[in-house]
Order: sequence, then structure tokens, then C-alpha cells
Amino acid sequence: MKNKILVYDDNCPLCTWYSGLFVKYGFLETGGRKAFSTLDDKLLSLIDFNKSRNEIPLLDTSSNKVLYGIDALLEILDQKIPYIKTTGNFAPIKWLLRKFYKLISYNRKVIVAKKCGPGDIDCSPDNNYFYRFVFMTICLFFNTIMLYPVQYNILSKLSYYHLSSLELQAAHFALVIINCTMSFTFSREKGYEYLGQVNMLATTVILLLTPLLVIGYFFSSGLLISIWLMLSAVFIFKEYARRMKYAGVLSDNKWVVSMNLLSLTGFILFLFH
Repeated sequence: MKNKILVYDDNCPLCTWYSGLFVKYGFLETGGRKAFSTLDDKLLSLIDFNKSRNEIPLLDTSSNKVLYGIDALLEILDQKIPYIKTTGNFAPIKWLLRKFYKLISYNRKVIVAKKCGPGDIDCSPDNNYFYRFVFMTICLFFNTIMLYPVQYNILSKLSYYHLSSLELQAAHFALVIINCTMSFTFSREKGYEYLGQVNMLATTVILLLTPLLVIGYFFSSGLLISIWLMLSAVFIFKEYARRMKYAGVLSDNKWVVSMNLLSLTGFILFLFH
């Protein structure tokens, strides 16, 4: 794909990953992607920066034409996937693709929780409360549904676990209600950021347990499950500290951290009493 440059946010591991795949598999030339932090002023002046914070830009250096978001991705994918651009531009499909793209784009910072470094161009997306709410609702639904296989394929195989599925869900929603209540003590922006980070932590827990769902389907090993749970707990504790630091909670709202630890301790004691 000659004379095309995809400009990506190098402070977003998600953006770095998928733009790297385009280069690796030949959708873009080796120099066909550039990070915002390394873009020279001439190229930067051709881009609508405010728009590009929310929709990744694809710059044609021969015509100075810029495509954004889904249009940019369809242009890239069309190089090797026949008819994807035609299909993607079909009005109903294009509408769905735009909605999905916005869902990921507006929430990419809450997914990766990484700030720009000193002197870097801040490409953080706008705060869109609607798409943040939709994202959190999807994660909550996913976590709630996944608790059922976690209950039957993992926790029920532990000799020291005795809760029913209903009791597990009740404990889960108690944590949800506690965190939602605490979010009201913040400003609207910080409250949504806090809930987004807590939501991602819960989703991370479920994803960490997913391999055990497969293992637990074939054989039962309480020792393996216990070791996996302990290692996962160590990772989640470190991830909690990182995400709360990113959200400004760890330094500015230590009482929230105390409440989190207290409620989590209560949750664990209830699970394994």
C-alpha cells in the first residue's frame, strides 16, 4: 500500500498491536505506520487532530487525503481481503461497524490504562459517557454470565467452597452496588473513570479464570485451582494498584482504596467461609 501512512497512538498498546499486524502481514509497508509522538509538523498539519484522537487517520501522502476510523481500516483491509470495502460500505453494516469502532475507541484508554509520557502528544479520546456506559454494561453482563461456568467448573471443585450459584451472584452484585455507590462521591468524569477501571479489573479476573474452565471440564484438581487462584490474586492486586494510580484514586482518594480492600476481604470471606 504505497504512499499511505497510518498514524497511531503509541501510548495505546491496543493501537500499537493491531497497527503492527497490518505491517507484519503486508497490509502496510514497513514505513506505513507512524506514531503521533514521532510525526513531523508537516504531516501533523494535514490531519484533523481532534478527530484523529477518536478515529485513527490514514494519510495519503501523494494526494494529502485523509481517511478516518472505519473508512481508514476498510481501505487498509481491502488490499488483501476482496469485497470487504464494498461490504463494509453497505449502509446497515457501515452503521454497525461505526458503532463498534466508537465503542472500542472511546474506551481504549480504560481498557489499557496507560497515560502518555512527558512530552508526548496526548491522543486520548474524548470522554463519551454514553459509550462508556454501554461498555461497562457489556462487561457487567459478560462477567455475570461467566460466573455460572466459573461456579460449576472451578469453584464447586474446591472442598472449602460451599456457596450456591445464587449466593455467588448476590455477592457479585453486592460488590457492584458498593462500587457504584462510591463512584457518586467523585466528579462525573472521575466517577466514570473509576467504574471503568473496576469493570476492567472484574473482566480481567474472568479472563484469567477462562483457561481453568477448559481444564476443569476434563478433570478435577483442587490443588491446581487453588494455586491458579492465588497467582491470579497476586496479578490482580498489582493490576488494581496500576489502574487506580492511572485513575488518580490511589493518591487522591485513599479512603476508596480502603473501602475496596474491606469489601473485597468481605467478598472472599463470604465465598470461602
